[in-house]
Amino acid sequence: MTGTESLPALEAVRRELEIDEQARGGTPQVRAVLTLTTNLDLAPARLWPLLTRTEELAGWFGAVEGELAEGGRFTAPDGVSGTVLEAEEPHRLSLVWEQGGGEDLLLIRLDPEDDGTTLLTLRHTALVPRERFDRGGPGDVALAWELALLALAARTGGWRSGCQIQAPVPGPAWRRSEEGRRYLRAWSVRWAAAAVAAGMDEGAARRAEAESLRTQLET
Repeated sequence: MTGTESLPALEAVRRELEIDEQARGGTPQVRAVLTLTTNLDLAPARLWPLLTRTEELAGWFGAVEGELAEGGRFTAPDGVSGTVLEAEEPHRLSLVWEQGGGEDLLLIRLDPEDDGTTLLTLRHTALVPRERFDRGGPGDVALAWELALLALAARTGGWRSGCQIQAPVPGPAWRRSEEGRRYLRAWSVRWAAAAVAAGMDEGAARRAEAESLRTQLET
């Protein structure tokens, strides 16, 4: 990202989605790979502690307990637990992300850019029962990561050069505000469009869009 670019905050994150059908024990499953990328105005070495130190995570992500080093176990908000598979400071963090009975793979990469910013890539690979995916679509997982990246940008001032704004802090009051609802609606629309592009029926994608949005607005 060059210093002359200026993006709306809603466009500061790029989104990609891959989906394919699988079966496990005779139960239809969807393998969904969600990739979110954004540029932040800090070098990887300055971002790394915000992702791996519990006292830093508390300032933007929430209460995380445990050891965020290779082989370590941790717990996180919303009933999440997991294991650190790889921790290559300050560029790569790979986790098993356990939530709701699933064991997903989560990869976070921090790649330095020539202008001193960091390209952050977050890739969440989930195996979801077909019925659940049809109900909530990719937004069922992705909206939580949209909120997390917004919180990280707010904590670091990381979108100032790209968006020319200070990102809002997405706390509960903000999420209930008109601005918060506008962000959540826009994210839901974008992930529904990604689902259609990845092969999901448009009607099903729009129904899932509405359901994932409703869930977030009621949280």
